[in-house]
Amino acid sequence: MRLGQLLVEPRILSGGEDEWDSGSVVRGRASGLEAGHPLAIASRRLSATGGIPRRAELATGVDLVDLGSDRESPGLVLRVVDGKGKRAFSQATWITWGLSRPSVNVFLYPALQRHSSSILKMGAIEDIHRMLSSKSFGDNQIETSVTVADVVAPLTYRIYPDAPVGEIEQLMLRRRLTAVPVVGSNHEVLGVITISDLLPHVLPGGGARRTSGRDQVAAADIMTRSVLCVSEDEALLVASRSMITRGVSRLPVVRDGELIGFLERETVLQAFAEAIAEPVRPRVG
Repeated sequence: MRLGQLLVEPRILSGGEDEWDSGSVVRGRASGLEAGHPLAIASRRLSATGGIPRRAELATGVDLVDLGSDRESPGLVLRVVDGKGKRAFSQATWITWGLSRPSVNVFLYPALQRHSSSILKMGAIEDIHRMLSSKSFGDNQIETSVTVADVVAPLTYRIYPDAPVGEIEQLMLRRRLTAVPVVGSNHEVLGVITISDLLPHVLPGGGARRTSGRDQVAAADIMTRSVLCVSEDEALLVASRSMITRGVSRLPVVRDGELIGFLERETVLQAFAEAIAEPVRPRVG
C-alpha cells in the first residue's frame, strides 16, 4: 500500500492548540461526514472515551497524534505547530484505519518522519496540500503485514565449531552478549552457546580448568545443538509467539538455511507497543 492511499479528505484541519488537545478539531470537522468516514469513526471514539489523543514527536513542531482506541486499528493525524510553538495552524490528516501497530511503527512512522522537516518550512496551507499530492510523498510503501525480515538485527558476529572457549568468552564479554551462534562452513546454524553453557568452563574449578587448558575445549563441545530458528519470511506475530512459548529473548533468523541475523525481544516489544514508538531497525539488504 502506498502512503498516498492512506490520505483521506479533508486533508487539512485547522484549529488552535487548546482545541486540538480536547479533540474538538476532529469532532467539529467530522460533524458533516458520513458515519463510515475514518474521521467520523475517530471522532466517535474520542467522544466515547473522553480521552486526550497521544502524541509522538516526529520533529520539532511536528507530532503524530494517535486517535485510535486499540493497537489493531489506530487512527493517526499529523499535527503541525507554528515556528513559535504556540498554536497549531494545520493538521494534515491521514487516518490509517486498519493498519496493524507493527506496520505503523515499522513503516508509517519513519515515512512521515522523513517528510516532517519539509513541512515546517512551508509557509502556507497550499504548500502542504502540494506536498501531500506529490509523488515523492505518496509513493512511500507502507506494508500492511510485517515480517521478521523487516525488523531483523543483522548478524555482526559468529563463531565456528572449532573456536576455543577463551575466544568465545572474550567475544561475549567484549560485545556484552548472552548467546552466540555456532555456524558451519556455509553459515548454517549448528548450535548456540549461552552464558549458562560457557560458565562451567571459565569459572575457577570448572570443567575446563581441570584439563590441561580451557582452550582445548571448543564451541562444538559445549554448544546447545537443538536450536529453534525462524525464517525471514515468517510473520512477525507468529515468530513473536514462538519466542513467548520457548521463553527466549532472541531467535536466529535464517534465509535458505543460512544465518542472517537475530529477532530480538526488544525489537518485538517496540513493534507491538501500544504507544507510537521510534522506528525499529530497517529491513536488511
